[in-house]
Amino acid sequence: MSEEKYKKRAVKWALKNFGNLANKLELPVLIKPSLKKSGIPMTAEEYSTLLLAAAMVIPLVLAFLSTMVLIILGTSLIMLVPYFVMIFGVFAAIIFGGGYIYPGMKTSDIKKNIMNNLPFATIYLTTLSGSGMNSFQMFKILSHFKEFGEVSKEAQRIVRDVELLGIDVATALERAADRTPSSQLRELLWGMRSTVTTGGDMNNFLIEKSRSYMGDYRRFLDKFVDQLSILMEVYITAVVVGSIFFIIMGTILGLMGGGEPLILIRLLIYVGIPIMSVMFMVLIAGMSPE
Repeated sequence: MSEEKYKKRAVKWALKNFGNLANKLELPVLIKPSLKKSGIPMTAEEYSTLLLAAAMVIPLVLAFLSTMVLIILGTSLIMLVPYFVMIFGVFAAIIFGGGYIYPGMKTSDIKKNIMNNLPFATIYLTTLSGSGMNSFQMFKILSHFKEFGEVSKEAQRIVRDVELLGIDVATALERAADRTPSSQLRELLWGMRSTVTTGGDMNNFLIEKSRSYMGDYRRFLDKFVDQLSILMEVYITAVVVGSIFFIIMGTILGLMGGGEPLILIRLLIYVGIPIMSVMFMVLIAGMSPE
């Protein structure tokens, strides 16, 4: 059985058993705004119900298995109920919390991908427009280039709306502008829609937009370089120099009889420095362009 069939069965089962509870908790209403722009191919009711089912069933199974292990290890029966509740609560919170914020994280990734690719995609659209192509032809060609990431995927959706759903280009551009999480792409699509409906000069419009987006992208790169230099200075000062200072001071205190410094030094070297380095890496990865 394919993965898609398993997914459909899981969603169907979740809707049957947890659909009413999800609707009573108004989970579809809470999740819909972030889910709409995340590109996840599920309705708000399907996603929220499946999330609720996962946050109830998986922790229940894990708590049961953990309780069996505790019984084998000889844990007191009086302590089993608190352990069961604690394990269930921790995993339920992790699964539900992770699933709840996942659409927002997915949306942020899409926005970042669009920001990095839109200037170059707009330049390509300008070239196509200069050759005399209409808007639909431009997006159809753009949809075949995976190099433009999420911009190409949005072009594929526009082509799908026109070819399969029979929607006119102006309405397809309006629908795309409504679902994209990127304010820049939304502005571009609304501008193209207005140009199509009013019969304006598409090539001149795209030339101006490509210059604007490329300027914004250069300013973003300049800002990132400045921030990266500051983070490098902070890392060198706090992690490298600070660690060396701590090791030296710990060694001196140990020689003076101020306790055993080796445990603290080992914790710093094997735990502290790696954790701080990973934190800086995650911070830089979140700030940097792709």
